[in-house]
Amino acid sequence: MPSECIFEFDRPQPVYYSGEIINGRINLHTTSEKSVREVYILFVGEAKVRWEESRTRSRDGKTEHYNEYYRADETYLHSKTCVHGDGTLQPGTYTYTFCIPLPLECPTSCVEKYGKIAYELSLVLNRPYRFDNVFKKPLTVLYQVNLNMQPELLIPIKSEDIKYFCCWPCSSGPVISTLTIPFGGYAPGQRIKYQLEIDNQSTGYDLADGIELKLTQIYSFEAHTPHRKTRYHSNTLALTEQGMQCLRLSKRLIDGTLLIPPVPPTSNRNYIIGVRYEIKMSINTGCCHTDSEIVIPITIGTVPLAQSATNPQNAIGLLPTAPAIPDTPGTPPGSDAPPNYEKFKPPSFDEATTIGGKFIDRDVDERNRTDEFIPRYPMYTNFAVPTAPSAVGGDEADAPLLVSPTAASTHNEPPPYQQESQQSGQPATRATAGYGWNS
Repeated sequence: MPSECIFEFDRPQPVYYSGEIINGRINLHTTSEKSVREVYILFVGEAKVRWEESRTRSRDGKTEHYNEYYRADETYLHSKTCVHGDGTLQPGTYTYTFCIPLPLECPTSCVEKYGKIAYELSLVLNRPYRFDNVFKKPLTVLYQVNLNMQPELLIPIKSEDIKYFCCWPCSSGPVISTLTIPFGGYAPGQRIKYQLEIDNQSTGYDLADGIELKLTQIYSFEAHTPHRKTRYHSNTLALTEQGMQCLRLSKRLIDGTLLIPPVPPTSNRNYIIGVRYEIKMSINTGCCHTDSEIVIPITIGTVPLAQSATNPQNAIGLLPTAPAIPDTPGTPPGSDAPPNYEKFKPPSFDEATTIGGKFIDRDVDERNRTDEFIPRYPMYTNFAVPTAPSAVGGDEADAPLLVSPTAASTHNEPPPYQQESQQSGQPATRATAGYGWNS
């Protein structure tokens, strides 16, 4: 019987925010004697970018076809701890504990078509004259993006497109499209409310071919070898189509929403893998004319704006507060401290939306790949304080670790925390209206 390895963490699911400490233990069970050079715990956080492109070249008067391979690597954390030296492992069960601090600037885990950012905990048995025994457990690491720390996101965004169908002297009136959203930042699980106003001032053209609005995710992958090159890949996360008419010399007003699925937050640093989001509106103006388009960039975070809550009372704890004022001899205890808000549950963590294709890490042999792992991201359905899952410590120091089975059996586990309820040429401009629209 082969050796068995079980990873246990201090929380039901291995989901951690950058800056946290990963605590837990590894239980190794062997049924036969094993000779080892060493046994060590390895934790690696890294990004990989890989893709290939077809090329042609002329050689000796003949045209040759070949593939050019682009690649880049970036390491964020590499920790190795030896837990057993050169010698023999007798049959039995061995327990090894680990305590791994995450850097504050760890980028968020993601898996996409041309690359991935991955964090993996491994127990390695380095064996002489044999293949190493490697047991891996992938984790999700989240870079915290608190939208409440970016007050500019509270301002509604309005973008306008003006389209003329003919040139002077035959030009008719313009078609003016205005798209407005109440905030510039959102979190997964929220619905983006939009309002589209169409003013068809044309005297000879009816708009009857429909309108499309979609939420788009755009990944960038930067390769360093054989030379620097950036490749982009986009995914449509949400789509709504309106089969409407806007006759000449008339107006239309359309309201709707776009649901944000579990996705990583907007990248705010220059890593080799980045992601951004935008809302794109297209009005089909017929086969003889180019479509009217509006593009609005938005920010996706891990902590939603408190003012965008469906029920503001459920989001009061999201607002940043000043630090507590220490008591002085002449002040009653706690009299000047900020109010104590009710403590809410954390968000649920749902599996990422995997619509862009899976990255296959061919640098790792098939026996040790973890290509089936899907990261989990926070989802908000009715606002709660977005704290990380409770770690063992403080008043819970004696609480037992929660078992997380081996990687082969954990990919489809349900989320651990449940809520009680469930480029356009025209640049976007910020409107000067209030904080947004009520539900």
